[in-house]
Amino acid sequence: MDAPTVTDSRIGIIHVHSNYSSDGKDSLETLRAFALARDISWIGLTDHAEDFTADRFAEYVERCETLSDLKVRLIPGLEFRFAGFTGLHLLALGLTHWMEPGTPDDFIRDARHASRFTIAAHPVLCDYQLPVSVAESIDAIEVWNAVYNTRFLPDPKAIRLLHACRARRSAVVGTAGLDQHDSRNDREIRVLVALGEMDPLGALKAGRFVSVGRTMRLEPDVPLAGFQLVALTLARMALQFAERLQHYGVTAFRKGLAR
Repeated sequence: MDAPTVTDSRIGIIHVHSNYSSDGKDSLETLRAFALARDISWIGLTDHAEDFTADRFAEYVERCETLSDLKVRLIPGLEFRFAGFTGLHLLALGLTHWMEPGTPDDFIRDARHASRFTIAAHPVLCDYQLPVSVAESIDAIEVWNAVYNTRFLPDPKAIRLLHACRARRSAVVGTAGLDQHDSRNDREIRVLVALGEMDPLGALKAGRFVSVGRTMRLEPDVPLAGFQLVALTLARMALQFAERLQHYGVTAFRKGLAR
């Protein structure tokens, strides 16, 4: 199947937080309006699991369903963290049943029955190290996180992690996520599925999608290798250097104004 383009696709976003998360700014209604204004057909929500109880999660799922229609679908999901596993954040999208995993192993076991699609988020935070159970069973690696990797370029180390996982299990895919907490700052990374695809999570799991940012399109297997990954690494280094210069320049300017 040809990769979908913006003009013949259903546009979606994943790794999005509402105000059900303690650090989220947007109500579900606001996120629906945000989507309608940008021709976004579906939102993969990933609110922080620690901010929920079973009853609050049931209310959340019901409200997502109530606010969904043929124009915009709000897909409930949660982001899980684990004591003793610094930086490891696992996303469960299409989550319809409450689960409360204490360990990554518990997450993998419970998500098989409760979730449609799972992602290892922003692997830079866990130094690109995944527990064996996660590497062997997760559906996707987030190779482009708009917060930690910027909206401009994906993470070459996360891509290498994806390739290592795919060498053992070719079904795992690479995704791009907004990690959005405030819709006023749209970092403009999108996930495209075919126009007739009414099950976006099914399309993600089957690898029938493409991730699109300001500078690149990424296929699900992210087939960058050799010189391409080296070039991406150098481009990221240049971007980080430019960001540091900008930071120092703004800091110096503000100090000058304060004198």
